[in-house]
Order: sequence, then structure tokens, then C-alpha cells
Amino acid sequence: MRELPWSDDVGATVAALRAFAPPAAAVRTAVTKIVEDVRVRGDAAVREHSRRLDGVALAADYRASPERMRERLAALAPELRAALGLAAANIRAYHRGEAAGPWRETLPQGQVVGQEIVPLAVAGLYVPGGLANYPSSVLMTAIPAQTAGVARIVVCSPPREGGGVADGVAAACALLGVDDLYPIGGAQAVAAMAFGTAVVPRCDVIVGPGNAYVTEAKRQVAGEVAIDGLAGPSEVLIIADQTGEPSWLAADLLAQAEHGSGAMACLADVGGTLDAPVAVAVSELAAELGIATDNVAVVACPDRAAAVALSNAFAPEHLELHCADARALVPAIRNAGAVFVGPHAATAFADYAAGSNHVLPTGGSARFSQGLSVAAFQKRMAVVELDAAAAAALAAPVAAIAEEEGLRAHARSARLRTQ
Repeated sequence: MRELPWSDDVGATVAALRAFAPPAAAVRTAVTKIVEDVRVRGDAAVREHSRRLDGVALAADYRASPERMRERLAALAPELRAALGLAAANIRAYHRGEAAGPWRETLPQGQVVGQEIVPLAVAGLYVPGGLANYPSSVLMTAIPAQTAGVARIVVCSPPREGGGVADGVAAACALLGVDDLYPIGGAQAVAAMAFGTAVVPRCDVIVGPGNAYVTEAKRQVAGEVAIDGLAGPSEVLIIADQTGEPSWLAADLLAQAEHGSGAMACLADVGGTLDAPVAVAVSELAAELGIATDNVAVVACPDRAAAVALSNAFAPEHLELHCADARALVPAIRNAGAVFVGPHAATAFADYAAGSNHVLPTGGSARFSQGLSVAAFQKRMAVVELDAAAAAALAAPVAAIAEEEGLRAHARSARLRTQ
């Protein structure tokens, strides 16, 4: 656990914290080759790179069997199935609150303007896997897509030995009624969803976190397909004052550090009273759980305003508020993927079952982006209706602007409606 001194130069402190998670090693060249290969050769390239990188020989039609997925769901321990069902219900309730509807408004000249909300046809979900098993990521990506009204949901997750995906991922797909599951990962999975192959449908949007190769592949196919963002290592910043419980703070810090691969956790210690007890608690829990603490830091902040300034400059993925009257701080928070209010609101609850989405902006991108939402799976289509009276009212100003811009046919098109 590292100690960083307070500095009135908040940018310098943020830079020091960001250095805990340095940019991934250069992967652009390798990803470019894979993406272009899949673009040209389709499934043959997907199978070749899966064999080379994952050691798995995929069948000609490598789509997972829906029957096998349902078997995995049936085989879940009752406690886990109930937990996934509870999480799914809460996540669905949260995202229902985001759903936008069509609207119309009549403006003073008489024209009717508005929007239709149109779901995308095919959504591609990347669910990390390999040696891990993340059924929660299926829930977090598929449920907002379903809430948006997406007709077809495609899930790609790295293969296990023998060609299948992690049992929990398959079970979660079955729980939600998602039948299109493919045991492919990495850049080849992203490329397959972006361009489409004989086996994998072409998608309109690709969402979900992944490693550096997945992130770079999403960067390269953006424009061919919509993406939700470019995910980096997980992170948490905790603002805590003297009321903070050291053992709880230690657990929450290490819950992020255990993600590994550049994940970082920072305690903004308001008043400087928590450093020593939290350091002891972190050391003890890290030894018990076998978690490295190199990317755990504490910054002694002189007051709450300083801690909030640090947080807004850092723009954390997760922000926890462990302080007296924590709710009063929320209006001052401008940049965070998600805010957890009060000491009981650990990030871990929202990672799984509280209801909000755990696919959140990282690396400071919370300055301009947000967590995965229903909006990622929809598009807004403008609608304009004019009758003769509205056209007459607008023709002269439209023609005046068009002629100023040298677009005479535009002006003629408007004026014709008045004759």
C-alpha cells in the first residue's frame, strides 16, 4: 500500500494514481492482423486464431448448443440460480427506468417534430472468460439490450478446453433466453461480430469489457459497428472520514485490487486519520486472501472539498462515500461511473445484484461517458411533419439561410411549397 502526499496540484496527484495502471503493451499490430484476417477469411480465420491463441479446435459450426446451455442452467446449485434470478430482476428494474419513448411537439410555425426510438437489430456482447467465469457480465450486457427491444443478441466468450464456454456463462444465457452463444474470444471474436461470418451474425453494436486485445479490436472496428466504450483496468476511489471502518475500507480496496492487470484502488483519507489503521487492515486481509497491494494507495486530503476535487479530477469508475452525511456530497460529484453512498454501499453489491450496471467507464473516461445503458442499444430517429401552413411560415427563413450558404436548390425546394 502506497502513501501519496496531498498536493494542491490535483492534476499531479491524478497523474501519480494513473501511473499505477500504465497503458497496455503495444498490441495494435497483432490485433490489426487478426481483424483484417477475419474480415477477409471469416470463420477460417476465427478457427485458426482460436487454435493458435486458445489452443482450441473449433468445429465448422461452432455455435454453442442451446440444449447444452439449458443443461448448464439446470445443473446450477439452487442458491446460485436463485441469486442470478434476483440479480436479473434488479438489473431489469434498473434499466426499465432508463427506457426512453417516442415523442412529438408542435412548434410555433405549425410543424410537428419529434423522435422515434428504434432498437438496434443485432447486439454483440463480449463476455470475458478464459480461465474465469462471469455469468454476471451476461446479465449486465444482455438485460439492457433486451429492455431496449433488440431482436437478436449474440454473445461471444472465450472457449474452454474442448470448445465450450464457461458453465456459468452458458447458464446465464439460458436463464435470459439468449440462444446465440459462440465460444470465441479476443480480437477474433470482436472482428467476427463486427463483420459477420458464415457462423456469427453481423452486429450493429458491440459492448462489454475485455483484455487489451479486445479493447484494441473494438477501437479498430468502431465505425464499422457501434461500441460502448474502451474498457481499461478496474478502479475504485473511496472518500472516507474519521467515521470510516478500517476493515470495511480494506475489503473494498482489495475487492478492486484483486482484479489484477493494472486494477487500482485509492483511499482519499479526509483529515488523515485512517492511514495507519487501514494499512494494517489491508495488510492482514491481503495476506489472508493472497492479493497484491502494489496498486493500493492512500492520499491524505485536508478536507471534504479537497477529496471531492481529487475525485472529480480522477473521474473514477467506482466512487464510494464513507463519511458523515454522505448523501450531501453527491451533488458535488461530477465525474464517476457510479457513486456508492454510505458505508454499507460497497461496490461489490452493484457488481452483482444491486441493480445498476457494472460495465462502467474507466481510465478517467467518466469525464465524458457513462455506464452501459439501454441507450447503447437504441437509436433516435428524427420525425418531421409539415402541412401547407407550416411550410409557408418556414419557407422564407429557410430560403434566406440556404441562399447565404450558396445552396440555391435548397432555397427553391422550400419556396416551391408556398406556390
